[in-house]
Amino acid sequence: MTVHYHPEFAGDIRRFAAKYADISPKLESRFRREVDLAIAKAIANPTGAGHFINTGSVILREVRRRNLEIFPFFVLYGLADDRLVFGSLIPNASDPLKWMERFE
Repeated sequence: MTVHYHPEFAGDIRRFAAKYADISPKLESRFRREVDLAIAKAIANPTGAGHFINTGSVILREVRRRNLEIFPFFVLYGLADDRLVFGSLIPNASDPLKWMERFE
């Protein structure tokens, strides 16, 4: 399986990590470790990790979310054939459907 990252995915991580860095460098480090762990878990078990995306009218089984354990964010990723694509890091309060354009 090949792993791909949307060009804006790393920017999502940097942007949210910077907000935690303003509070504390240790908090930023914990946040980054948790994001890395969520990515690693998705790579290790892409079909078993995460939740399907529910649009309200249909469940998208090829797009999943992997919640962070401590921080209020999730990683949105897609799975197609032999490709795993990480699309975005999203705050839990956001609507994941607005981020779906990264998977077109």
